[in-house]
Order: sequence, then C-alpha cells, then structure tokens
Amino acid sequence: MSEAITGDKVLTDQTSEKSDSSSPKRAAIVCAAADLFLHSGYGAVSMDNIAAEAEVSKRTVYSHFPGKDVLFAAVMTNHCNQVSGIDTLQLDPEAEPEVVLSDLGTRFLLLITSEQAVALFRTVVAEAGRFPELGQTFYDCGPTRWVAALSPYLAEQDRRGRLNVPDVDAAAAFLLYRLKDPLHMRCILGVQETPSDTEIREHVAAAVAGFLKIYASA
Repeated sequence: MSEAITGDKVLTDQTSEKSDSSSPKRAAIVCAAADLFLHSGYGAVSMDNIAAEAEVSKRTVYSHFPGKDVLFAAVMTNHCNQVSGIDTLQLDPEAEPEVVLSDLGTRFLLLITSEQAVALFRTVVAEAGRFPELGQTFYDCGPTRWVAALSPYLAEQDRRGRLNVPDVDAAAAFLLYRLKDPLHMRCILGVQETPSDTEIREHVAAAVAGFLKIYASA
C-alpha cells in the first residue's frame, strides 16, 4: 500500500522516474483516472484499466504515479485547483476578514458542491471501509489542504488584533464545516442539484457573519 500524498509537488517527487506535472501523458492519465473512478468506483479500477483508458503503457502510469491512492490524490488535487484555484490562492493579510473569508468561502462551496466533487465524495464514502488509504487521501487533499491555506491568515489577523483566534487550525476547520452544510449534504443525498449563485452567496454571507461574531476581537 503506497502512502497517501497531500500535494502535487510531493506527488511528483515520490515517483520512480522524474515526472513532469505539465506532461500531456500525465494529464491524460489523471483525466482517464477521474473518469474511471467516477463511473466505476475506486476498487473496481486497476492501473491497467487507467493505462488503457489513457492510451499509455502501464509503465508510463507508474512512472508518474507509484500507486492508485497517489493517482486518486492527483485527481482530487487537479479538480480542487481547477475549480477553486487553491494552488495559487494567496490570502492578503491587509484585506478585511469579511472580504477574504467571503471570497474563500465562495470558492470552497463552489468546489465541494460541484458535480465531480460530489461524485468523488460519494466514491470515498462507499469504498473507504475496504480501502482506508482512500479516505486518508481524500482528507489530506481536501479538508487538510483548505485548513492549511486559511490558518496563516487567521493567525495574522489575531496578531493584528482584528480577530481573537487562539487556535487557528480549529477555527479554520470550524469555518469550513460551517460553510459546508446544509448545501453539501443536500447535494450528496441528491436532495437538490448544484446550488445557485444566490444560494451560495447567501449561505457564505451567513456563515462568515456567524464566524466573525464568534471570533471578534475583544
């Protein structure tokens, strides 16, 4: 069982041969894996299946990704980057918390309620019992990554006296979970389709307002 990886740089560094993250073959492998994982599940898909779908050799797949969990991490990372831009996201410490958190919250909610993210989440819930590495990979590439992006900003706002945040990681996780439901749960259960822009905007505004009230500076 290969180790769950949390970042794209680590993903490429872990391969047996030097892997170019911009390689067309690598992109084809990730695209093929995403399609197969979403339509066939995690357990039913083999590296042979992925190689055939991507029209590359199995050796080429392994030259980029040493294990299926690492490839699943790449699928998740790629989707997060495309939808939310989290890989290049820079939270301006000079900007007001309401502005920064509202922007981040909108990106986060657009991501987790997207059709592919919902399908990936369902796959993880369905198969994590048989493949524990799948759940760990999802957690590392999802919640952990967002907390890591938000925590330094909250720490700086605490230092400046704009907010009172004694535990920045806990506060970041709290905000993300506050943003997540109930819209995410409704999408997962098929109760509603992807939320409208108005629903997302109103939900983010309410979640951020509640968060700022709790962590207001004295």
